[in-house]
Amino acid sequence: MRLLVACVVLCVGPALSSAKTSRELPYGYDPVWSALVRFLRVDEKLKVVEKDADTGYVLFELSEGKKTYTGAAELLRANEGRAVRLTLRIEDRPSYMELGLIDRFEVKLRDELGQPVPPPVPPAPPEEKKE
Repeated sequence: MRLLVACVVLCVGPALSSAKTSRELPYGYDPVWSALVRFLRVDEKLKVVEKDADTGYVLFELSEGKKTYTGAAELLRANEGRAVRLTLRIEDRPSYMELGLIDRFEVKLRDELGQPVPPPVPPAPPEEKKE
């Protein structure tokens, strides 16, 4: 039985510490970047350690009790600039914490920026004339 528990801990431990969660957000890069930094610092009260808008990353710290966990958020332009992909990682924390942050951030984006503009509908192909 101890061997089974040891195997489970060894298998789950590395997966827990290397988890990361991604989601595509249908907004432009610049407004999402500004909202992300404010969200982490003001809304979530996390300590922003380092940030770089040009490369699209934010390093932050999450404190729970006496423990501090490091986290990173990365923004990449997607869908020809009409969307961004947000990837969030918090070391040694389960992925549901990352999902919760992303869910709350999406609510903030909708509150601040409104509903995303739907992508343009491609024109229908011309109909062939029958003789």
